[in-house]
This record gives sequence, C-alpha cells and structure tokens, in this order.
Amino acid sequence: MLGDPGTSLAASTLVMDPPGEGVTVLIIEDHALLAQSLVIALNAEGCLASVAELIDRATLLAKVSTLRPAVVLLDLDLGVLGDGVELVLPLCELGARVLVVSGTTDRVRLAETVERGAVGFLSKTVSFEQLLATVLDVVAQRPVLSTAERYELLAELRGSRTSRRKNLAPFRTLTPKEREVLGALAHGGRVETIAEAAVVSEATVRSQIRGVLSKLGARSQLEAVARAWMVGWVPTAPPAATTPRRTSVRS
Repeated sequence: MLGDPGTSLAASTLVMDPPGEGVTVLIIEDHALLAQSLVIALNAEGCLASVAELIDRATLLAKVSTLRPAVVLLDLDLGVLGDGVELVLPLCELGARVLVVSGTTDRVRLAETVERGAVGFLSKTVSFEQLLATVLDVVAQRPVLSTAERYELLAELRGSRTSRRKNLAPFRTLTPKEREVLGALAHGGRVETIAEAAVVSEATVRSQIRGVLSKLGARSQLEAVARAWMVGWVPTAPPAATTPRRTSVRS
C-alpha cells in the first residue's frame, strides 16, 4: 500500500543541503592540528576547505587570487609570513570574508583587523564546537560581530593611536644624530663604541645624549631608553652605531 503523498512530500523537504554546501574556505594557520581538524569538520558540513601553504606573502596571495575562497580563517602570528594583520586588507580586496582566529588578547591589534575589513575575530581558547559554529556563521554570511562591538573596538583603536602620537611627540623633535645615538643606547651601545662607529669624539656623543635627555625630559640615559621602549619608539634592528666601523688597511 502506498503511503500518503503529502507525508512523503513533507519528509522529502526535511532532506536539506549542509549549511556550507560548496562554500570555499581557506585556512591560513600554522598550527597543523587545528588547521586539519577544521578542514575535516568543515568538509563534513559541505564546505570545500583547505589549508594554505605558508611559504611567503606573495605566494599566499597568488593562491588566494586563483582559488578565490569565500571565507578565509586567518591567524595573526604566522612565522615566515609575519604579522597577519597586514594580510587582512589584501584578502578582503580579493573577495574573501576574513575571520581572525588568533591567540592574541591585544584588542588594539584585533581592532586593526576589523578596521581593515575582517568580519570578526575569535580566540583560540574557545571550544572547537564554538569555533566551528562561528565559522559556519561566517560561511552563511551571518554577522559574528555586532554593530555596537564594532564601534567600541574602533573607538578603542582611535584612542590608542591618539595616545601613541602624544607619547611619540618628544621623539620626533630629536635630530637624526640624536635618534641614532638613542637607538644605539637602547640596543646596549656604550658611548665609546657609538663614538668609534660614528667616527666622532666621545665628547660629541655625550653632547648628543644631553640633547636627547633634554628633549625627552629624562634625567638619565636609563630613563630615556626605558621610555623609548615603553612607547615603542626603538628600532627593531640595532643601529649601525652600536658596531665599531672596520677600517681597511691597504698593503
């Protein structure tokens, strides 16, 4: 005996495509276990998920340009690729919805990703179930960051930048030579080695240090260096003034 056609029709409507059916997801993550777990889980939801090779920035963006993923899951600390914040804008310009998945707790850094186009962010400390659910929200183009949260983040970012400009203002008054000397001191340089590297007298270097202290309102070299590190002024690489110049001797 045939069943009720209406019942069969109702049952057939319950067979639905997975929520991520056919959506391409690219995972940019250097934690292999997490990345592969996400690939398995997302593919089970109907997505077409894969993990990007972390070779260099140009190779990655070329891959994205070819693959054109709808969604990108982006870590911020990517080793050879550097700071993931710098990747957000180019990824968005290639048409991806970028969800940041990172261990960082720096809200200013996270706010920068939102400013550059990320749809939101999630901490790696959340459960895998919550992570997967949030990714599927992005896949389905549902919001993961409220308008109020977005405004709050961007306001914090503006406040941080205003504070940073104020803190860096005294450093902008330094002459090129004073900046070089302060940078050398910050990386452990001593007056004699700085003078030797710059081929000037120690008296000249001490005069430049006095100029630095006066402009920064610091009472000692130690205070000036501490302030430079605190506000993020110090160059990441030691300046040449920390290394004495080698003179070649002709035979």
